Amino acid sequence: MGLLVAAVLAVLVAGAAVYVGWTALQAARQAAVAVGELIAQYTMAEDRRDAERVCAWAVSERETFEKIITRGVVGAAVRNAGQAPVYDVEIVFRDPPAAWTAIRRVRIVPPGEQPEVYAGFDQESTDGPVERDRINDDGTIRLAPSADMHVELRFTDASGRRWQRDDKGQLNLTAENVARAPAPAELSAKSE
Repeated sequence: MGLLVAAVLAVLVAGAAVYVGWTALQAARQAAVAVGELIAQYTMAEDRRDAERVCAWAVSERETFEKIITRGVVGAAVRNAGQAPVYDVEIVFRDPPAAWTAIRRVRIVPPGEQPEVYAGFDQESTDGPVERDRINDDGTIRLAPSADMHVELRFTDASGRRWQRDDKGQLNLTAENVARAPAPAELSAKSE
């Protein structure tokens, strides 16, 4: 009987040890997952902090950039106060009452204390109804002054994250692991 009690106690102790070991293993796995999530959150916060230092605003011929922006040309100042360049930048101009949108593409904006000014655009479209007071007598559409345009900024950071800053200044992550667009020279070499 004493031997049987000892055997049962040994099995119970072994079972308890297995249970404690299994519980410790589960806790270690959960801790590893939590550490991984913390590292990912920290990395994302660092990338976001750098992306938050990139902004754009519309400028007009009457403002500081008078020498660069000629009369009637749409332009924007872009400032990258981050630590790394941003790539494949798209400056999107919108004049909602005129149903007009234009995009200016910039390959790279290096970090710097002073904003870079970009005038003109690479693509434009008029889609949707135009407010009556924006239609000239000859049928053309009158745009708002450059400084009154809505400006949205899209760019890819050095980590391959694609960001969008809307016309209200809100920053949003739109994609991850984005490949940089090939340079125009790379595109023409591929087509030959």
